[in-house]
Amino acid sequence: MDSGVRPEGPRRRRVLIGGYACGPVAEPEARAGWELAVAATRDHDVRVITRHRFRDAIDAALAADPILASRLHVHYLDLAPRLLNRKRHSWDLYWYYALWQRALGRRATELHAKHHFDVLHHVSFANDWMPCGLTALADAPLVWGPVGGASTPPVFKMSRWLGVRGTLTEMLRGSLTALVRSAVGDRIARRAALVVAQNQQGADHFSRKNAAVVVEPNATLDRLPARSDEIIPRRAVFAGRLIALKGASLAIDAIARTDDWTLDLYGAGYEERRLQSRVRRLGLDGRVRFLGHQPRDRVLSAIASAEVFLFPSMRDQAGWVVAEASTIGCPVVCLPLGGPPALAGSNGHVAALDGDIVASLVEKLHEAAEIGGHPTDRWSIARLPGLVSAWYDRAIQTQGTHP
Repeated sequence: MDSGVRPEGPRRRRVLIGGYACGPVAEPEARAGWELAVAATRDHDVRVITRHRFRDAIDAALAADPILASRLHVHYLDLAPRLLNRKRHSWDLYWYYALWQRALGRRATELHAKHHFDVLHHVSFANDWMPCGLTALADAPLVWGPVGGASTPPVFKMSRWLGVRGTLTEMLRGSLTALVRSAVGDRIARRAALVVAQNQQGADHFSRKNAAVVVEPNATLDRLPARSDEIIPRRAVFAGRLIALKGASLAIDAIARTDDWTLDLYGAGYEERRLQSRVRRLGLDGRVRFLGHQPRDRVLSAIASAEVFLFPSMRDQAGWVVAEASTIGCPVVCLPLGGPPALAGSNGHVAALDGDIVASLVEKLHEAAEIGGHPTDRWSIARLPGLVSAWYDRAIQTQGTHP
């Protein structure tokens, strides 16, 4: 990341970033927040509010870069120990996050009174139905995002591959998040000067609430392996949790419709037994391999040598693995749902949902193999400084246009 000195005007803008997850760690959400904050320092003086769990990594990064340290100031916020100690299960995240955002609003108000920020920026979490504490400040333009979540699969059309558990889960999730989004997310969108959506489906939803919407997934990639010189013919790779919405069952059905393709599945999850039964039932024991959860380097190496990355996910807002495959130069076959089409970009081959979905996936599988892929730097970290500055310029220009 280039945080070197650039020509400066009379005063660098002051930016306040709210990031529940923000730090130079090996977690996509936190890493994305950190890279956005660092990018903003090229042209702005930045303050970030995040949690203490990222402090050691942040302190080390700032100690290693004095210029960055002069432009990026971090404030740490956690709730009272009695509340933090009750955060024991995965679902506790939701009530804790909501309370944390309220606390962030109070801290942001205090900092704004002292520093008079020109722009506010919410960078995480990327869920568009969860609260944003920065809305407590009414007199500065707010950039909200990248955020995602408004995209949902056509549940009944996909129920054959979702299974009973997956279908019920998606129906319940869709109903609950739509209700909360209408009460929380839509209100934030109306307050925001700019909404940054993770994918086109999210952009379509929020453009009805706020005309200032752009599409930009939060993928921030660097140091990926090169495309292998020896591509394994007719080898497809899938990488993701083995849960219903990821679409591994669709990938297996697509392989069954071919004569000579093989599929390597990287990942683990509650669907694994059902998927293994599907493989046996379709007579694919010698052509589909379950390789479990593997280190990232091994998965990327497998993608680099595969002929196609097959990822028919039904609801990924911004699956970074798709961006990784495309960056390496491996063609991607996916569905027109959520973030994968945008992340695959020019290396994407998008199957249709009309008619025979499996047949369309097979068609795109052969198409992708014939055309091949090419490496791209579309998701490079180097793109972020200019991108973030453009967001802030637009937010300042449109401030005051929304009720």
